[in-house]
Amino acid sequence: MREHVVNLALKLVGCPYVWGGGNPWSGLDCSGFVVWIYQVVGILPSGDWTAAGISKSVLGHSVPSWTQLAPGDLVFYGAGPTEITHVMLFAGGTLVVGASGGGRETTTLDEARLRGAQVKVKPWNYRRDAVAFIHVEFPGE
Repeated sequence: MREHVVNLALKLVGCPYVWGGGNPWSGLDCSGFVVWIYQVVGILPSGDWTAAGISKSVLGHSVPSWTQLAPGDLVFYGAGPTEITHVMLFAGGTLVVGASGGGRETTTLDEARLRGAQVKVKPWNYRRDAVAFIHVEFPGE
């Protein structure tokens, strides 16, 4: 299942980032990206999810280092463990994939194109504020 999750995530590379977006057709924000993938594979129920909400609700456990992550796990960013503002999906190796490059002001597809805000693959440490690494419990593991 982990391979399927990562493959699905990689198929979304290039989809536009739109604040509050929850599907690939109208745009995804960081949490919308993770939620959409996890719902497609049956890990998360329907709901209004934020990066902080995902960190509290996904079945899994915190690990002390990114080196203990498996493909499909999550990397959270923010000012601290209780101030999470961004989430990316661990793709394996040293890479994450997720919707980034936008923000609250990126609310249309045109704004996303102008800003280059889209689903991208990056090194997990492309930001200096990684605050949590969650090893997600996938069904059947």
